[in-house]
Amino acid sequence: MHAGHQAVYADLGGPDPEVVGVLARGAVHVPCAVLTALPSLPEVAVGDPVVVGDGVLRIGALSVAVTRLVSFALPRLGAAPVASDADLAPARDQLPADALDLLAAGDPAAVPALVGRGDGLTPVGDDVLAGWLVATRAVGRDCSAVATAVRAHLPRTTGLSAALLRHAIAGEAIAPFRTALATGEITGLLAVGHTSGAGMLLGARLALSTTINEALEGSTR
Repeated sequence: MHAGHQAVYADLGGPDPEVVGVLARGAVHVPCAVLTALPSLPEVAVGDPVVVGDGVLRIGALSVAVTRLVSFALPRLGAAPVASDADLAPARDQLPADALDLLAAGDPAAVPALVGRGDGLTPVGDDVLAGWLVATRAVGRDCSAVATAVRAHLPRTTGLSAALLRHAIAGEAIAPFRTALATGEITGLLAVGHTSGAGMLLGARLALSTTINEALEGSTR
């Protein structure tokens, strides 16, 4: 479904299409991919046959064995830092303001306006939803209504983005996002993709700002 020298992604099919990738060592390690030590990947064409079994993935002439599993789950957070000085306009300006307001309130009505919105393998609207889902789950808030709506609208986005949204529903995200939520360090996250990192951070800010506001309201009652 996608072939390049830094990343190759294949659709394994099934009722909920499974996407698996192979990455060169400089690529961002996403939850559905195998990270290699190769500086670049050998030539693979979209449509090449894919074979999976016995811990080995073969896509055309590319063959990799899985030697170590890495957890992408974000542990439960307390008061997660929210970066307030980052310029998230590149992500925010592509999306409807009313949908972002709905998402900040945890309203699943935001989902149809965000899923698949934007260009690329992972549209920015999906990145925002992924950031919101992982952050909301990490601070112990209920994200089930939004998660259900996201699952229902996955056919509207790309295969890779749909796979990453499923991982986000399960609380899994890339390492730069986990670092940003745990420590407040956002430099690595903002360097991810053209707007992917900014979109994920925007989603987290919407989720965590709501959590902080609820805590403040509770402390004044």
